[in-house]
Amino acid sequence: MPQGDEYGQEYTDLQAGRSRLRKVARRPWLRAAAGFVEGPAIDLGCGVGELLERLPAGSKGLEVNQASVEHCRAKGLDVTYYDGYADDWRLSVVGAASRNGHVARDGRFDTLIMSHVLEHLDEPVDVLHRLLTTAGPLGLRQVLIVVPGRAGFRSQETHRTFVERRMLSDAAVTRDTGFVLASTSYFPGNLRRIGDVFVYHELRASYVRL
Repeated sequence: MPQGDEYGQEYTDLQAGRSRLRKVARRPWLRAAAGFVEGPAIDLGCGVGELLERLPAGSKGLEVNQASVEHCRAKGLDVTYYDGYADDWRLSVVGAASRNGHVARDGRFDTLIMSHVLEHLDEPVDVLHRLLTTAGPLGLRQVLIVVPGRAGFRSQETHRTFVERRMLSDAAVTRDTGFVLASTSYFPGNLRRIGDVFVYHELRASYVRL
């Protein structure tokens, strides 16, 4: 995963500086993602907080770009700097570490959402498996993943790995985690082929704890 300084202030300004028309156009996508979330959530890789603002009260953002962390805090959002690789994806900033190094049950959060983050990583399947392994002990009920289609993946140089449905459905993702893949769907229009040509097409996968 790129470190925060690979994005920095320039990346934050690019996200935050979208035109009013573009921000209005994004609302259906943000509402659709937020619709999967029922209780307080952890928004991992929250960027400038566009989705976090729409999540239930008590939700928290985690972000590796310090400039984006400061931007979100200035808007009154609860966001903490977080480097997943340095933490081995244990989400220790939202749980209490026990003596053996594991993270104890937190109980404040219902869902972990990771929207447009996995495609920035070199080994997304391994990272997702680690997060699912962590999510159970933290008391999380659901993990929601959102990734772009092929056209969206090609649209940014910071994207490293194209994440497709086959990868998210791999048994290795959920093995020994206590989670199962509950659903996958595409938006807008539940057809994979739309994402081959439409930049703003997304794939969503929901994992739930047994």
